[in-house]
Amino acid sequence: MTDKVLSGKRAVVTGASSGMGAAIALRFAAEGADVWAVGGGNAEALKETIAGCAASRVRAGGKGYDFSDSRQGGAAVRDGADFLGGLDIFVNCAGTRNFKPIIEVEDEEIDFMFEVNTKSFYFAAREAARIMVPQGSGHILMMGSISGHRARPERSLYCGTKAALELLTKSLAMELGPAGLRVNLLAPGLVASGRVKTKMEEEKDYRERRLRGIPLGRFGTPENIAATAVFLVSPANDFMNGAVVEIDGASTSG
Repeated sequence: MTDKVLSGKRAVVTGASSGMGAAIALRFAAEGADVWAVGGGNAEALKETIAGCAASRVRAGGKGYDFSDSRQGGAAVRDGADFLGGLDIFVNCAGTRNFKPIIEVEDEEIDFMFEVNTKSFYFAAREAARIMVPQGSGHILMMGSISGHRARPERSLYCGTKAALELLTKSLAMELGPAGLRVNLLAPGLVASGRVKTKMEEEKDYRERRLRGIPLGRFGTPENIAATAVFLVSPANDFMNGAVVEIDGASTSG
């Protein structure tokens, strides 16, 4: 018997070069899942994620894709399912940000944000569903944000792309639930990776200022997100479907 909760599962994880996506891929592998790690332009970082997954003695591979062509989302899932010999878990974690006043947002930025943050999720989820529906099982996990349901100034573009994912998740949960699939969304708050680390380096008061809004008194970590993701796609999660799960230290509870 094994105590690895994802033993024998086949998982595709996008956004796996760094941050939350990488942490999820590594945690899934540690829990026994074979992993296809989908990255972007940072080939070296993706190689590190794949090597880290392989160190858990599971089957691990991956490839970089350009999600500014949103149809690559579907290609990434197909390639992963081919490599793994099927698909049990799909984590839609690729994403980008744009925090600007609306009057400064360029046409190309609008197209880029919706291609990566919304349309690629749809193409990828559609491909995952096409594989999972005939087998009558599977987990699709979307990576949203508290910005998907909490408005902020100068974030209209980012908030709009993330808000779309919440209704996409709920719609797919209703549609695919009868076929045995579960579709949920994680909505992280401030996580100490990537942009947040950069902001802490650039702005001396950033950490103290932002921590005042988090009752737990600390930022989240990619590993916090990965731990929750494991439960959401595990056999133990047999009934949660269409859920938006906030993981933000209660920063949006007030």
